[in-house]
Amino acid sequence: MLNIEPEAVYVNVSVAVLINDNHQVLLGQRPPQKSWEGWWEFPGGKIEKGETSSEALYREIYEEIGVKITQFKKWVTRKYSYDGNDITLHFFKVQKWEGEVTPQENQKLVWTCLKNPNVSPILPANLFVQKSINLPKHYAITNLSETSRKVFFNQLQNKISNGLKMIQVREKNISIDDFKIFAKEVIKICKPKNVKVIINSNVNLAYEIKADGVHLTSKDIISIKKLPKNLIVSASCHNQEEIDIAEKLNLNFIVLSAIRKTQSHPDIKPIGWDKFEKIVNRVNTPIYALGGLGVKDYEVALENGAIGIASQRLIWK
Repeated sequence: MLNIEPEAVYVNVSVAVLINDNHQVLLGQRPPQKSWEGWWEFPGGKIEKGETSSEALYREIYEEIGVKITQFKKWVTRKYSYDGNDITLHFFKVQKWEGEVTPQENQKLVWTCLKNPNVSPILPANLFVQKSINLPKHYAITNLSETSRKVFFNQLQNKISNGLKMIQVREKNISIDDFKIFAKEVIKICKPKNVKVIINSNVNLAYEIKADGVHLTSKDIISIKKLPKNLIVSASCHNQEEIDIAEKLNLNFIVLSAIRKTQSHPDIKPIGWDKFEKIVNRVNTPIYALGGLGVKDYEVALENGAIGIASQRLIWK
């Protein structure tokens, strides 16, 4: 008898993260007789042959909850394997629609705060969205060693005006006293604009100057015993092993590098988008792509499973 392995089924799915005026998201419960019966998920469905992901989004949402989408943004794409099937989820953030959300398939629907959802269990593939939903597109990193303070602060003001929402203060070539002064200046500009300021590696300093968070190095995550409280905590990783360690720490997000060759680390072999995609789809922690990237790479990053791009040089251009 021939030993024939069953062929994997490749399925593309459009997924809608509907967000209402109270910043709640819509979840639906999978009905009886379906796989994962009773689990909660975002509405959406299979992309049919000849359809684009956007066309499937319009159709599925109208069929499932009876509304016509009028405003959305294409978001992250994630890949999973279930029961031998390879599933690609095309997530969309949906901000506006016409009509009243009404179950069309006798399913239960609920609006809930995603940070502390009032229903469970939630499908594993959707857990990623809990940490990712409020993260910004770009994670800027300071680069004072290659510019003057005056030029940098002009760049920072311009970027904030153009929508920058999060920045890491990372300067390895100045004294701790100068670093503290510089970080305080960044915070003074950013706080009134609700821009999050993350301090590189130094937890105590982050608390002292009232920064929003701390960004751990790959060495930090190996030695850290307990995550600091009341801070955004992120980390840098460069390979699967470090990613696995970071995932267990339950961080807010990770930065994975280097996608391309960089000026700061010319001898490091870049991982490229293919390897990046394989790594990020194994974990539920949101991951920013770093290394030779600028704002123009955002869409490509989303297609490869990143939540956005981090950048130290090109983002300031």
